[in-house]
Amino acid sequence: MAFTVLGPGLRDEVLLDNLIPNDDIPKTSKIPRTHDRDPRRDENNDQRQPEVSPLGKQANKAYSNTREIIKEREPAIRARQIMTSPVVSLHENTSIVEAWQLFRNQRFRHVPVLSAKGDLIGLLSDRALLRYAAVTGNIPPYDLNSPQARISIKDICSDNVLTATPDVEIREIARLLIELHMGAMPIVDKYDNLVGIITRADILRIVVTQAPLELWI
Repeated sequence: MAFTVLGPGLRDEVLLDNLIPNDDIPKTSKIPRTHDRDPRRDENNDQRQPEVSPLGKQANKAYSNTREIIKEREPAIRARQIMTSPVVSLHENTSIVEAWQLFRNQRFRHVPVLSAKGDLIGLLSDRALLRYAAVTGNIPPYDLNSPQARISIKDICSDNVLTATPDVEIREIARLLIELHMGAMPIVDKYDNLVGIITRADILRIVVTQAPLELWI
């Protein structure tokens, strides 16, 4: 499992502990057992179970079938299980006009940016487009004759992108998205080829749909 920072001419592998310092967690001690179960108590309290009606038997069977279906579901643990793939990406020379149209039509929040060789060199967000509009005063929508048609997204996208491999645990990615205030994390293979992307929305979706949900505090 690995996290890697990619950018124009940059490849730097980093450890999770270096990204987020570990908090001091107090050690716990084992609580001794107070008493053992007394089998005689079960004998004294043994009562005959009430007879189940035919309707009740059908309900129990349906419940058992439902439990079997739930057990067959695979728990989501690794990035490859929830990442969006294939990934929609933009070329570094794509104009701001084209990028804005893609974000507006597809309702994207983040799109990876690739070089002419296909290397991941940046990540473009809707906030970067809005920031450009606010700073320059050039408010969209843009047309193909506007100055924005001659400005490429490589001038406004973020570089030095933090990426993860498909075998990284989802909880580690979720922690980085929260702690580092990231909206998305591209997923790359061992050759740094873009193979997927995970967003905050993907994390929330898996929390909602994957039952049972265990909460730890």
